Amino acid sequence: MEEGTILFVAGTLLLIAIITTKFAVRLNVPTLILFVVVGIVAGSDVTGIINFGDFEQARLFGTMALVLILFDGGLHTKWTHFRKILPAALSLATVGVLATTGIIAIVAYLLLDFSWPVALLIGALVGSTDAAAVFSLLSGRPVDAKVKHTLEAESGTNDPMAVFLTILFTSFALAPESFSIGAGILSFIYEMGLGTLVGLAIGYLVTQLLNRIELPSSALYPTLLFSGALFSYGLATILHASGFLAVYLTGIWINNHDMIYRETLKRFSGSLSHLAEIGMFIMLGLLVFPKQLLDPRTLFVSAVIVLTLILLARPLAVVLSLLPFRYTVKEQSVITAAGLRGAVPIILATYPLSSGLSEAPLLFNIVFFTVMTSALLQGTALPWIVRRMGLETQRDTTVEPFLKFMTVTHPQAEIIEVRVSTNSMIAGRTLQDIEMPQDVLVVAIIREDEILTPRGQTRVLVDDQLLILTPKQADQDVRRLIASLGL
Repeated sequence: MEEGTILFVAGTLLLIAIITTKFAVRLNVPTLILFVVVGIVAGSDVTGIINFGDFEQARLFGTMALVLILFDGGLHTKWTHFRKILPAALSLATVGVLATTGIIAIVAYLLLDFSWPVALLIGALVGSTDAAAVFSLLSGRPVDAKVKHTLEAESGTNDPMAVFLTILFTSFALAPESFSIGAGILSFIYEMGLGTLVGLAIGYLVTQLLNRIELPSSALYPTLLFSGALFSYGLATILHASGFLAVYLTGIWINNHDMIYRETLKRFSGSLSHLAEIGMFIMLGLLVFPKQLLDPRTLFVSAVIVLTLILLARPLAVVLSLLPFRYTVKEQSVITAAGLRGAVPIILATYPLSSGLSEAPLLFNIVFFTVMTSALLQGTALPWIVRRMGLETQRDTTVEPFLKFMTVTHPQAEIIEVRVSTNSMIAGRTLQDIEMPQDVLVVAIIREDEILTPRGQTRVLVDDQLLILTPKQADQDVRRLIASLGL
């Protein structure tokens, strides 16, 4: 295929994938499903446009994509939220993954006639929730903050456990006689501990570098930011530590300290993360051959694994993990329903394929079927379960800066965009009648296609967009104002 054709096909697939997000919202289907479907349709078993089956390249690209997605997840995680639910999230990321792995392995051994090593490997492959799937599913949804932060932290921290267990049980399946539980436990402690240290250290260094170095162009700062993410993952991996944990913690550190061009860098990170997510799921779709999925044994085994995962393993894992913590039954129900599997299990399923394990092709198809079914059933049911459990929140009053004004090193002021809702207390009132915090000023009103210069006698109407200028330190005042006035 010529270069021009490759770029044309790539652009077309990306365009189709982006357009399908509109249908995903209307159909209440996780976007990853539609992205994967685009890849399947373009693959060799359907249209034959792209013939791709290189699992080594797929693993490399998938790992890079996950690094970007996890880093972006860290860049949007506030320590004040993360700290409160960290013990529960870590319990889900460790005890929960181990419980899920064990339950799936028992079913695979007793009911599906797999050997113990392969049964444990199946459990490890589908044992963790997926950061890309969970971040995408929860984005913009009015879910209770405690539950939402717990799910995001769980999905960001349980990938290292899944990677560790997959590699461990792949080795067990290939050479059962050399397997050692004690060595595995010591290896896990080493990988997690050193991964944590590397992630925090690189986060500190990147933050200092961003704020102190004077680059010739502001366009170089996003490149510097993501070089830090790749460096964090790469260094941790070279040291045989957990690269996924390191890059996630690097993002959290950077987000929770002063950083030049903060909002610009976070928006760039979000765009790059979306691109990585779309490309990764399309690529995973290309790896799948639908004819193999329709094999009766594959369908039967996959169906048993999916039902076990959704109806037994995930619920029990959540209950066991959250036993020491104050989570209500309703909160646990939503956490159970939102435990989506996504790209991570599929990418991890390429490890056995690369190692030459005889059962690897079957395992890959089982994992793919499990991921797609889990995402479709749980992702579609989640909004209904959230409403049923009474954990659907009101409109989020957290404000995001529309524009920031800054010196060379630190932002000093920002413009925040808010929309006047129908139940707002300021609808119909003039600006001079609205009590604003000191140093907070409405600098423009956007009404339909017109920009109005605000004056004291200007009356605020429903659906007006107010551009509010506020000093950086006045954020809390603005949040209280928005909440009290029903904006």
